[in-house]
Amino acid sequence: MYHSVGYADNNGLIMNPEEFRKQIQYIKENNYTVLTLNELYEIFNKNLPIPEKSVVITFDDGYADNYKYAYPILKEFGIKATIFVITDTIDEDNNYLNSQQIKELQNNGIDIQDHTCQHIELDKLTYEKQLETINKSKEYLEKLLNKKVNYISYPYGKYNEDTIKAVKDAGYLMGFTTKEKTAKKSNGIYAINRIYINSLDEFSVFIGKLKNTT
Repeated sequence: MYHSVGYADNNGLIMNPEEFRKQIQYIKENNYTVLTLNELYEIFNKNLPIPEKSVVITFDDGYADNYKYAYPILKEFGIKATIFVITDTIDEDNNYLNSQQIKELQNNGIDIQDHTCQHIELDKLTYEKQLETINKSKEYLEKLLNKKVNYISYPYGKYNEDTIKAVKDAGYLMGFTTKEKTAKKSNGIYAINRIYINSLDEFSVFIGKLKNTT
């Protein structure tokens, strides 16, 4: 799980582009299978075996630097990824992706999915408010991209039983947390873990995280 890709000192959320390129190149050259969310869902839904050395690459929030720095690197190596976007930021905040960038990404191997409309901790809302906020962002993205939006990443990784009920009722197929563990169906497809890639880690730590997924 990534967030921002850019240049900053001592910020674990902002991955240096050169380091990001090194990581993606390692994944490519060491023959990791990069799954899309649709492929992951099919594996979980049909109880299929997970391919060896498989990973899913996701970004949370939808920062504009994902387009500027991450997208060209992913495109260079032919690697697919998913960006979970905060819909209220689209065309409203220059720090985040705009609608044209989102459309281009979606059309070029970068899957756009939902990170809610305002990035509020869902577990602090009633069921009704949770359903309202995720329906709003889902409908916005489906209209913008002319496709079904089936996956959601919970802001701050926060969720409760009402969240899972709301997500199911809204028609999502999987939900993603920020828990630092590998994804397993046994945790439930509405509480899928992800491993955080910290920009302050040494490259050897990144490799160790990859190997722990196998």
